[in-house]
Amino acid sequence: MKKYIKKSFAFLLLIVMATSCIDNTEEMVFEESSSERIQNAISEYKELLISSENGWVVEYYVGVDQSYGGYNFVMKFNEDLTANVVMELGFDDPQSNMYNVIASGGPVLTLNTYNWLTHFFANPSSTNADGFEGDYEFFLLSSTEDTITMKGKKFGNIMKMIKLTETPEEYLTKVTGINDYLSAASGFINIDGTVSPISLSGRHVVLPSEDLDVAFIYTDNGIKLYETTIINGNEVSDFTLDTEADQLVSLDGSTIIELATFPVDMAQDWFIEDVTDANNVSTSFYNSFVDVYNVNYATWGEILSTKILIGNTTIGGLTEQAILFRSGNYSAQYIISFSPVYGGSNQIAMSKVEPGLNWTFYTQLEPLLDLIIGGSPYTTELNSEDNPTEVKYVSNADADFWFVIKL
Repeated sequence: MKKYIKKSFAFLLLIVMATSCIDNTEEMVFEESSSERIQNAISEYKELLISSENGWVVEYYVGVDQSYGGYNFVMKFNEDLTANVVMELGFDDPQSNMYNVIASGGPVLTLNTYNWLTHFFANPSSTNADGFEGDYEFFLLSSTEDTITMKGKKFGNIMKMIKLTETPEEYLTKVTGINDYLSAASGFINIDGTVSPISLSGRHVVLPSEDLDVAFIYTDNGIKLYETTIINGNEVSDFTLDTEADQLVSLDGSTIIELATFPVDMAQDWFIEDVTDANNVSTSFYNSFVDVYNVNYATWGEILSTKILIGNTTIGGLTEQAILFRSGNYSAQYIISFSPVYGGSNQIAMSKVEPGLNWTFYTQLEPLLDLIIGGSPYTTELNSEDNPTEVKYVSNADADFWFVIKL
C-alpha cells in the first residue's frame, strides 16, 4: 500500500512540474496576457484606420452567402471617433457617425451610431427583420499597411478595407461609370469552342453551363469577384474592363468575357406613333393589328388605340419594360425583356416575361404580341447615333417585318 501511495505521489508531482513548465513556456512565448494583446491590437487598428488621408474603400458584401452582391463604401476615420461615410449608391449625400474598435472575442470595428448609409442594408422591414442582411460590426482579422481584412459579425461575409489614394468622389465616379457601362451589357464566354451566355446582373457572375454563381463588386477599372474562382480551368478573381474591345479581361489574360451592349436605351418611353401610317409599320404588322382590332371590338366593344407603347411603361407609379396597348379607357400590358445580341452591335432581342396589367382580359391581342416577339432579334436603324429619337426595328428572321418606335 505504501508503495502504491509513493507511486501516486510521484505521478502527481510530475503533473505539477509539467504544468509549471507549460505555464512558464506560455509566459516566455507571450510576455503579455491575452487581454493585453487584444488591447494592443485595438490601439494598432485605431492608428491604422486614421492613418489614411482619403479614407478606406470598404468592399462590402450583402446578404447570407453574398446574395445581394458587393457595394463600395468609403469611410474616413477621424481621431475623435467620428467617421465620414459615402457609398456608391449615394455618394452625393455624405453622412457621418461614431465608430470604435472594441474587444469582443478579438478586435471588432463597430459603427455605433446610426446613419442611413452605414445602416442601409441592415434596416429591418415589415417582411424581413434583418433587412438586406447587412452588417455594421466587423471582426478585424488581419492587416497590412494598406489593407484590412474583416468579417461581418452577424452574417459572416469576408470583406476588405483598402487604403484610398484619391478622393472618395474621384474613386466612386469611376465605379459608377463601370456600373453604368456593364449594366447595359450582356456577357458571353467561349468555353472549348462553345459560346455560352454569362450573366452579370444582380452583382453576380452566373455561368449556368459551369454551375457557377459568385458575387462581385464594381471597382474603378472593372469587377472583382468575392473569391478566387475557376472558370474554364483558370483561376480568376479580378477583371479589367476594355471598352474599346467590349471585353472584361482577367488580370492574367486567361479569361475573357465578351460584352454585347445595347445600340439604344430601351429604358425610355418609346412608342409606335400610329399603326395606320405606312411609314411606321410594315404591311404584315398592320394586317395583324387589324385582325386583333376587330376581335377586340367584337369582344369588348372598345376601340383599340393605333398607338402602341414599347419600352418603359408606367402605371400607378410602377415602371416596367413592356408592350402596352390601350383599349377604350383601359390599358393592357405584357412585361417583356430586352437584351443585346452577341456579335451584333446594332441588334436587340426581345422576349416575353409575364402578363402585366389587365392582360388576362385582353388575350385576344396576343397574336400581334407573338408576331412582335417572334420577329426577334431585330437589327436597329437609328436616326442619330448619339441621341436617337427614332429607331427602326427590322426582323432578322424576315426583313419584310419591321416597325418604327419614337420618343
